[in-house]
Amino acid sequence: MQRYYHRQTNLIPLGFLAAAAAIAILAWIALAPKLPIVILITPLVFTLIAAGIFTTMTVEVTDREFVFAFGLGVMRRRIALADIVRAERSMTPWWYAAGAKINSQFVTYMVAAGSAVALTLREGMALRIGTDDVDRLLEALQRSRAR
Repeated sequence: MQRYYHRQTNLIPLGFLAAAAAIAILAWIALAPKLPIVILITPLVFTLIAAGIFTTMTVEVTDREFVFAFGLGVMRRRIALADIVRAERSMTPWWYAAGAKINSQFVTYMVAAGSAVALTLREGMALRIGTDDVDRLLEALQRSRAR
């Protein structure tokens, strides 16, 4: 049974897409006879794919699992609640931006910098899940783990 569901959206990557599109259009206008259109469209396609993936993140807590995924279901991860040793409030620095980041202490998944929930797993691994709904997520994790 689903106990918590939240979808966070960050439209800033779409702003980057719009800027990249504007630059590509201006470059094509200026260089059209000299430059194949494929060279200008290829970066736009990759930017569009990245924006489609990293503008939304879904987090769900059920009776047995903690599940999260980026938009379109990319990088979906399922963690048994029994494997979560500790869940606490955390923050991510502004330069982390969006996506999955790996450092020596955490693997961070987020669509926007700022508040997050830090999870310590039984195997010693630590995750940081970015969310704009920290209190409700922590409450849902505590309620589900207590059962």
